[in-house]
Parts: sequence; C-alpha cells; structure tokens
Amino acid sequence: MTTTTARVTASIAEFVLKAAPPARARERAAIAVCDTIGVALAGASEPAARIVRSTLTSESRGTCRIFGTAERASAGEAAFANGVAVHALDFDDMCFVSMAHPSCALVPSALAAAELADTSGRAVLDAYIVGFEVECRLGMVMNPRHYHARGWHSTSSIGTLGAAAAASRLLGLSPAAASHALGIAASLACGLKENIGTMVKPLHAGVAARNGVAAARLARNGLTASEIAIDGPQGYLAAMDSERPPADLARVVSDVGKRWEILETGISVKLYPSCAATHPPLDALLHLARTHGFTGDDVESIDVEVDSMTPRLLIHDRPSTELEAKFSMPFCAAAAIVFGHPTMETFAVDRIHDPRVQQILPRVTLRADAAFDTAAPLSQARVTVRLRDGLTLTEHADGARGYPGRLTDAELAAKFLGCAERSLSRRDARLAFQAWRAIDSTPKVTTLTAMLAT
Repeated sequence: MTTTTARVTASIAEFVLKAAPPARARERAAIAVCDTIGVALAGASEPAARIVRSTLTSESRGTCRIFGTAERASAGEAAFANGVAVHALDFDDMCFVSMAHPSCALVPSALAAAELADTSGRAVLDAYIVGFEVECRLGMVMNPRHYHARGWHSTSSIGTLGAAAAASRLLGLSPAAASHALGIAASLACGLKENIGTMVKPLHAGVAARNGVAAARLARNGLTASEIAIDGPQGYLAAMDSERPPADLARVVSDVGKRWEILETGISVKLYPSCAATHPPLDALLHLARTHGFTGDDVESIDVEVDSMTPRLLIHDRPSTELEAKFSMPFCAAAAIVFGHPTMETFAVDRIHDPRVQQILPRVTLRADAAFDTAAPLSQARVTVRLRDGLTLTEHADGARGYPGRLTDAELAAKFLGCAERSLSRRDARLAFQAWRAIDSTPKVTTLTAMLAT
C-alpha cells in the first residue's frame, strides 16, 4: 500500500473496506470473539454494567441485543452496555502492540453494526481483524509514550478508532465515508489511566464501542471530518502525545494488508480475571506452589521482579475493593497461595479481607528489573519465594498461559462456560459456546446474538 502524509487516512480507510484477511487470521479472531462473549455474559451482572444499563439504555429503543439480559437497545447504546460488561471484570483479552484490551470495544461495536446490517459471522470476523490491525498500527506510532508516560488508556483512546473501523466495514461505508468515520472517531477518543481501579475503567470500553458505532453511522449519513484529523499538526497523534512524529504513520501503515499483526503478535486471552501484568508472575508462583506444596504459613517472603512498566499499573499495595485487588500484585500473589488458581470469586471483598490473605500481603514485594524492559511488554517475570525453613525457590516466566499459541481449546471452553453460566443455564451456555465457536460459518450473526438473551 502506497501512502503519503496527506492521504494516509484515506489509505487506512481503503484497507478497512477492501482487505481480505487470511483464514488463519479469522481463526484467531474467532477465538477472541468467543472468549469475549463469555466474558460479557459474566460481566453483565457486575455493578458497572447494571448502572450503565439502567442509566443509559432505559430510554433507548432498538433491535440490538444487550448480552446476558432480556433487553434490546439502539446500536450505539447496546455497544456501550456490552462494552462495559466485557471489561467489567478485567477478564477480557490484551494486545501488547496497541497496549489495549482490543476485544472489549471491537466485539460490541462489530456485533451491534452486524445486527443493524444483518451480516454473516464471517463478515464480523473480517471487521474485527481490520479494526485490530488499525489499532496495532496506531499503537506502533503512539506507544509506549502515549500509554506508559502520558496516562492515556489505550483501550479507549486507540480502541475508539478500531471500533469505528470495524463498524464502517460492516455498515458498508464508501471509502470517503470510512475516512470521515476515522476522523470523527479521532475526536471522540478518550480514556484516562488515572481511573484504573474504578468503575470508569470498564466505562472506557463502552464509550469506545459506542463512539466507534456512532462515528461510522454519522459518516454514512454525511457528516464529514478533516482528512488529516489523525496525523495533522493539531490532530489525534499530536494531541495525544504520540511516541513518534505523526508523519511516521504513513510508513507504519505501508505494509497493512500484507503483514498481519493478529498473526505475528496476536491476542492474549486472559486465564485470570486480573490485570494482565499479574499473569506471568501468577503462572510462576502457582507453578512453584504446585511443585513444592507449600502453604501461606510456610512463606517468609515473595519477591516479584517485573519490567519497569508493571509497577505503574499494579498500584494498589493494600486493596480494599474488588477493582483495586485486580491491580494489586501483593493481593494476587497472596490469594493465589491461599485459594489457588484465581477466579472471579477470588476478588470478592470477603476474600480480600481473609486473615490468611492479609497475613501474606506485607510479605510480597514488587520491583522493576530493567533487564526485562527489552522483552515484549508485560511478558517477563521472576518470582522468588523464601520459606520459613530456609528454602529459597525461584521461577522465571516468559509470557503467560493464554498468550498467542499457548491457549488450548479446553482452556477456552472452561473459561467460557465458567463465565457464561453467570447469565445462562448450563445447557444454554454449552449451546452458546458451540455456536459461537462456529461463527465463521454462521450465515446470520443475529442467530448467535439471540442465544445470549436471558
């Protein structure tokens, strides 16, 4: 793809509408979509999701499903409600290029648009892929400064444009309209990391999903934007303090459609409902506990070494709420020793205050090791456990279970069913899993979304 600075957005729009993703990319996307549906069904009953539904969808009328409920809403409000539900438990997937949770905005926006357009499952997967690729290319230009140093929550700030790309494809926009949709989305993008650990964090996902759908629908109806809204001197990249100069975007997107980021770096599915930065250390710690059979009473100290970004994310040393606990390495480590594999129930307030957990918390330290910074973000960790009998145990983690190529079908199924049964019966959850795993061959996506109503 040949691009110039003046036409880079138009070139991205052309890719969004015309790209033909390979079958392997659709396989990756199908896993991501299925995982996201399960997480949405689990998150539908969470306080943030319930508040959004009661506040913002009570006056909304439409035909799009709000997953895990009997409700329907307009496309934008359904995408909003479903986006919040997906991200409410912090159990949704991650991408280490965009430094975002991609699916919590991409899947709700794509499915809402697909319900409007009455498209096939394969169309949803193709839309997901182009949205994912757009997010990755933006992430290459913007990060790590945008996310790491300046406090933007990429799930929303970058995810809004990915959601707009996915919706634009499914709604059949013209190339000019899709370019305008991306420009509109650039002005609607938002999300502050200062709100991590509160209900506003999942709100970011819902806002990104809704704004992506809105941008596409507005552009389809004739609303226009600057052709350099993304890379202009006062555009999105400059305003959001991109790592690289805005002019670099043209070079970064030059291979889009030829090289697929979804295949090279991929999507990381979470197997623990906590911040992704806790996962490599948790894998290492749980392996030590299984291998050596120690308990909390045996532990003198737990030392966790990570890259320099991780301590900026895991900011709650002594959490008091479920959301804070998900961003607390001391809690996650202590809970793993006391309760084993972390589940959604692990982060309940009564478990946070469990005396056995509270006894271990002050024995856990988290510190940065600059040597880990050269590896992929959030992938390296070393855990050292010192036992009261003098034995010292060490385990190194390079990535985590659920990372691309490591997730098994059994793990995906177990996670989906454990999540979905919060909203559906066991029978309906199993039927939903089988159907969503076959999304690539589904003629009408509405037959799948109908299975998510209670």
